[in-house]
Formats: sequence, C-alpha cells, structure tokens
Amino acid sequence: MATWQPDGYGAENPHTGDLAGGAYISTTRIILLSVVSMGLYWFYWMYRTWKQYRDHTAEQRAETGERHYPVWHALTQFVPIYAFFRYHAHIRHYKGLMQERGVADSLNLGTLTTIVVINTVALLIGGGMRDPSSDSSGMVLAGVVISIISLIVTIGILCRMQSNLNRYWADVDSRLSQSARFGKGEIVLIIIGVLLWLGAIAGIIWPG
Repeated sequence: MATWQPDGYGAENPHTGDLAGGAYISTTRIILLSVVSMGLYWFYWMYRTWKQYRDHTAEQRAETGERHYPVWHALTQFVPIYAFFRYHAHIRHYKGLMQERGVADSLNLGTLTTIVVINTVALLIGGGMRDPSSDSSGMVLAGVVISIISLIVTIGILCRMQSNLNRYWADVDSRLSQSARFGKGEIVLIIIGVLLWLGAIAGIIWPG
C-alpha cells in the first residue's frame, strides 16, 4: 500500500522532485495550455503526472524493484496502439492509489480509454482532411471542425483525470494541494504553440 511519509526525505524538506512545489494543477491551467499548444499539452501532462507518481511511490518501488521512466512514458503516446495501453496503465496506477487510501474517484478505465481511442482516430481523420492541397474547401473546413472537437474532448479528459489527482494529493498531504510549479516543459510548449498558431494564421491569410 502506497503511503506518504511526511519526514521521509528530512524534516526541513519533506517533498522532493516534482512534489516539492505541490502537485495541484488547475483545470484553468490545463485548458489554457492545451489551447495554446494545440493539444500538445497532453504529452507533457503524461510526463509530469507520471513523474509525480514515480516520486510519490519511491519507497514502495525500492522494495519491489519496479521502475518508471516519465520521459519514455510520455513518448509512448506517439506510438500507435501501444499508446492506448500506456494511457490505461497511467490511470490504472492512480486509481489504485486512490482506492488504497479510500479516496473517491471517477476514473472509469474502460470508458476513458475508449474515448481516448475514438478521439485519436477522429484527430487523425481531421488532420488528413485539413490537407492544404485539397481542392475541397468544405472538406478542409470539416477537418478543422473535427480537430477542434477533438481538442475539446482531449481537454475534457485531462480535466477529469486531473480533478481526481488533485483530490488524491489533497488527501495525502495538504501541502501537495498547492499549485505545482510551472515547469520548463510548459514554457517550451507555449513557445511551440505560439509558432504553430502563427503558422496556422499565416496559412489562412496567405494560402498556398
């Protein structure tokens, strides 16, 4: 059973790694960064919360020998099919933590994974329909609409999962309910997002 030991890392600094600055991520932050990054925040979220899980279960993993690699875990989201299994494992691990502590959760593994699968397929279809070389403006517009809907669904999934994580961290230790520090990865995402948005706007103003 995973437990939190307040003084496990020393009385002066009970939290280490990504947990040192709190673990709470607001839905507002998720929405804004997801929109700015055109949905790329999903990959950073997978990395950030898996790193939090790794730090939080350090004592337990030392006994079992289990290893977690946040960067590789996030990169699996680029791998067709396998990405869905890693996503399922992600929420399964957190759901297990919540159940162990008796914290209520709304993480339905089957439903969430199914939605992610359908949403990914829709995103790929939408991206294909937005091909600039297409002669059909109607198809391009449909692709844009599908992509926007897919982004909204992605944000909804992230908010559902993070709201459960926030409830878990608050139950573990009130200090963890402080907002997580703004990571360098989030700054990089904002820069990339701005460039993507500028490119998209330029494509509309100066097509071809």
